[in-house]
Amino acid sequence: MFTMVKKNLPKSSTALEKAYQNCTQRGRFKQVEKSAYGDYLQRAQKDLVSAERDLSGGDLHWARVKAYQALFHLLNALLVKHLGFFSKDHGCVIVALMSYDIITSKTAEELSLLKQEAIKSTITAVYQDLDEFRIQRNFALYKPKAWEEVIKEDVQSEIEKIKANFKVLVRLL
Repeated sequence: MFTMVKKNLPKSSTALEKAYQNCTQRGRFKQVEKSAYGDYLQRAQKDLVSAERDLSGGDLHWARVKAYQALFHLLNALLVKHLGFFSKDHGCVIVALMSYDIITSKTAEELSLLKQEAIKSTITAVYQDLDEFRIQRNFALYKPKAWEEVIKEDVQSEIEKIKANFKVLVRLL
């Protein structure tokens, strides 16, 4: 699914170019009409609403999964609107957004994904935090027994961060 982890995020323009070429060679980008971005945006919004509903109903598992999917669909909406393609590969979505400066360093500073201790001038911190959401989503999907340790406040906090970032990212559409 996601082929990069935090320690492997491209740290130079050369590494980013290689990662993008790798995604392209592996056929990770699928062409669509740019006007289809609205479909991705609508799916993102519906998934976020559904995540909040699951959270209030006590289904932390699906709340976390849907919240991440909402963010993923929104990121794909950005790719579709600006470039006319989407990706099912979570790492390639991030690589494409970085490659084409769709999310710039200035925008990155506005995103609440940045942890307080993160260096706000580096866009890489944003993508590292996106990866944290992905890891939590994978945790939800692939380690069901571990859910006994998850508390509502953690999932609620993740959803609130994603909602705040929706406000910033939607402005880029």
